[in-house]
Amino acid sequence: MAAMSALDPVFDTSFHTRLLHPKWWGSWCALGLLSLLAFTPARVRDRFADLVSPTLLRFSKKQAYIADTNLKICFPGLDAAARQALLLKSIRVGLKTFMGFGELSWRSKTHLARRVKVSGWEHVQAEQAAGRPVILVVPHTWAVDMIGRYFSMMGINMCTMMKSPKDQVFDWYINRERAKAGKVYERSVGIKPAIKAIRAGASFFYLPDQDHGREASVFVPFFGRPKATLPALPKLVKLTGARAVPIFASYDEEEGSYLLEIEPPFDPYPTADLLADVNAMNRVVEMQVARHPEQYMWFLKIFETREHREGNDGLYEAGIRRIRKGLPPEP
Repeated sequence: MAAMSALDPVFDTSFHTRLLHPKWWGSWCALGLLSLLAFTPARVRDRFADLVSPTLLRFSKKQAYIADTNLKICFPGLDAAARQALLLKSIRVGLKTFMGFGELSWRSKTHLARRVKVSGWEHVQAEQAAGRPVILVVPHTWAVDMIGRYFSMMGINMCTMMKSPKDQVFDWYINRERAKAGKVYERSVGIKPAIKAIRAGASFFYLPDQDHGREASVFVPFFGRPKATLPALPKLVKLTGARAVPIFASYDEEEGSYLLEIEPPFDPYPTADLLADVNAMNRVVEMQVARHPEQYMWFLKIFETREHREGNDGLYEAGIRRIRKGLPPEP
């Protein structure tokens, strides 16, 4: 984990010599490749992704199992072939956005702004005119980093929370890039620093769809299945006076550009009914994901915590254990 300041617990994005240890040389080679790809035409990168995505899917057995499990839950009308086709498209989109990540490091603001097409910006402008920060409610799609940078390029002071990657070099690199868009807090420090930043005028990048475990969550339907969902959004709105604005970040494969769709703020929000407020949030995310399912990070364990305790296993664990033994995920 990157170090954090005691006064303001943001990630320390300064470089440390320990990152030069030989065990991280492979990560540095990967970052070097991303830097080269930043100057490679998007069409060339995208064509490469089209070619290698089937191979990547074939060798990503654990991630493919998690994603297929999620798709079975969310889209029960799809047969195995349709789920496989959708998953392949999602991996293809993910690879295209990953190969473009180096643009955030090396390309100009003018170049980056040209890469993003926006609809609904008037909703953000209305909140700016009223002197209110916004809480951007954005599902886990592959294009979130480019869209996050776009808001800062438009002069909006941002903050967000994230969990550290396991790779220290990528931890340093990703946090350094995200810090260019605003303050980045480690999820483990809790929500208080973000509340303080929002009250001071920063807007907040809020990802509503991860599973944070039983103790912190309430169970609210997501695509018809009870899902452990943080009830933080209505509380944040109430405590900070910000407005919750749904957005969706996607990558347009045909145009080779990023799309930012901004919807009207939740209103009225919050209400006196916390569960109804959390449910309203999940319904909006559902509709967004259903419109663009190929954009979503389906490999996330979004249904890991079961509503009713069933031993110590999460939803995916039995299948993952079988895969590690070289067996099919389902007996």
